[in-house]
Amino acid sequence: MTFYTVGNATRALSRRDDVEEVMRDWERRYSSYTTTSIFITTFNVNGRMPALEDLSNWLSCGGASAPDFYVIGLQEMDLSPQAFLINTSARHSGWQTIIQKSLPHSANYILVQEVRLVGILLIIYRRIGCKVRLDNAAIDAEVVPTGFPLLGRMGNKGGVAVSLQINDSYLCFVNSHFAAGQEESEKRNQDYREISQIRFPKSNKSLFDHDVIFWFGDMNFRLETNSDLSNDDFRRLCADENTFRDMIVFDQLKKQKMLNHIFVDFKEPDVLNFRPTYKYDPGTSRWDTSEKCRCPAWCDRILWWHRDGVNIRQLFYESVESVVFSDHKPVRSIFHVEIRSVNEAKRDACLEEAIREADRRANEALPQIELSESEVDFGKVYFFQSASRILTIKNTGKTKISFSFGARPNRTKICEPWLSITPPNSRLQPGASCTISLQILIDKGIAWTVDGDGKLSEILVLRLHHGRHYFVTVSAHYQHSSFGSSFIHLIHKEKQAISTSELVNLTFTPTSLISAVMSGVPESVFRIIEALKQNGLQKICFDDPSAHSEFIALRNALDTGKPINLFEACRSAFGMYDTLLTLITSFKESIIPQALQTECLRAGGDINSCWSCIEKFPVENRNMFIYFIGFITELMKQNSTADTQTQLLSDIIFKQPTGQDGYLQRLRFLETFIMRSRENSRSVPSLPANCQNDADLIVL
Repeated sequence: MTFYTVGNATRALSRRDDVEEVMRDWERRYSSYTTTSIFITTFNVNGRMPALEDLSNWLSCGGASAPDFYVIGLQEMDLSPQAFLINTSARHSGWQTIIQKSLPHSANYILVQEVRLVGILLIIYRRIGCKVRLDNAAIDAEVVPTGFPLLGRMGNKGGVAVSLQINDSYLCFVNSHFAAGQEESEKRNQDYREISQIRFPKSNKSLFDHDVIFWFGDMNFRLETNSDLSNDDFRRLCADENTFRDMIVFDQLKKQKMLNHIFVDFKEPDVLNFRPTYKYDPGTSRWDTSEKCRCPAWCDRILWWHRDGVNIRQLFYESVESVVFSDHKPVRSIFHVEIRSVNEAKRDACLEEAIREADRRANEALPQIELSESEVDFGKVYFFQSASRILTIKNTGKTKISFSFGARPNRTKICEPWLSITPPNSRLQPGASCTISLQILIDKGIAWTVDGDGKLSEILVLRLHHGRHYFVTVSAHYQHSSFGSSFIHLIHKEKQAISTSELVNLTFTPTSLISAVMSGVPESVFRIIEALKQNGLQKICFDDPSAHSEFIALRNALDTGKPINLFEACRSAFGMYDTLLTLITSFKESIIPQALQTECLRAGGDINSCWSCIEKFPVENRNMFIYFIGFITELMKQNSTADTQTQLLSDIIFKQPTGQDGYLQRLRFLETFIMRSRENSRSVPSLPANCQNDADLIVL
């Protein structure tokens, strides 16, 4: 990261990495420093609004002077279906108003930036008259949704970030909400790695191109409960003033950080001097008494990272137990951060000497590193199941080094989209080591492009600044799945399997495969829909969270055929429903053929015109449509809250994001079939005579 500008005469020389490294070491020769104060707070508000609009007890500074900046992160700001579908929220402006009013001496603060992803909101204010300079043109923001969002239905997990230039220092603020669930620790690690890939659109800066990173939010890491302590023991010990600090040894975040899986080189006090911030009965400071009876946990955290030479001091780090309207407690902290101001005349005077020093260092000792391995084989990798490996880099030379992963010749990106690197660059003192996390994640777009043999390979170029290049070979073997495939290909493949079985012995062919082929749909679609129809349509609660571990268990069951009873793999009816939508969304093709979508949209509202469109579908799309519509109408009959899903379901059959042009017409097309089904009191719509005679069309 070049953190200074240069005059025309020396511009080319200053771009040398080795010269920049010297200038960074000599920064204090040509820079002056001032301290800015930053108040940071994170709060999962559980979709609730406070009864009173005054939250000054939350945003007070505990006796400290008024900070220069307020940085406020909310999670679950809005849990309404509309917020998930089209990322709009009436509560956004409401919360902004409440926060602005609750700031101490609010008239002295102006809004710098705000950025939102569904219920994740980050707002930054600056104090009028503070001594530091903020470059408004350099303000940058970005969002990263995590998980598997269904077309336009945004997930409520992910991260939002803002990049600021304060004087000549670059600061980054990240507000995140990781995956929930006691057993979802690896998914939380995956969320961290995905959000770490943030790159800001204006400056093209990555996360670690900044001088300072503050990362906060509902990290959702829990206490490990597989110890000798019971839930009641944890509740009692976490409530006791004398023992709650000791419970940090069970904290998942601390353990994952210690293993160098996440937040490498980020800082946080070893012991937290506040009680766990989750989960409480809303309106109280009493641990959760609901049916699930959640174990207490420090879900809400504030961590920070800084490059060498930057001074940061944390004044306090605490929760606010007096705020009770949510099931979380807010956490807050104040930091004093040393901010740099570059004296251009002094900088230019240093530059020629820095060039000579860089040449001297180059002659004295070439930078050298040692890699823990040059070949990284991930083995088998699976659809939307992250796999990670650690690469260790050690500086074995006599000088400080800088390195970065760079693109190979004739390429613009450092690696294939299925691979990510965290962090992509760093610096090391002599004898020091750092760990690099390599992650493979196969999403639907990548799965569509993987060759039939499933082989994945990449060569990473590790560039040692003013030194040699190192090469790291990464390989993996993707296990093809019904997810991320073509439903047309699956139908023909399974039909061929039945034909082959008839030549051998049909007795050994799974019943579900035979039934699926007779229905004209993939076996995976048939199995999950039939399981829901037999066991769970009325049990689906559309407000339930989905667990990534349930998705993986169901994906394995659908791909391997075991267990036969899918509810043995996933006990949650909503988890199974969510996986069904993920499956259909992951197919290459849309259920409504692209070439006929405009005609279908025009036909909406008239059942006969709609069926005339369906007649023109390829037989595979026609069978999929009729089978899926049968499921939807049965869902509407058995589940009183299923009407909330019609917009999402209509977008899924057209494979179009919610909120884009035509979403009302798509909804009208789907509702035409739902209404006809209700009028006929049948779960499957009636077919025109010419469709009923189609020998390839079989409807259950």
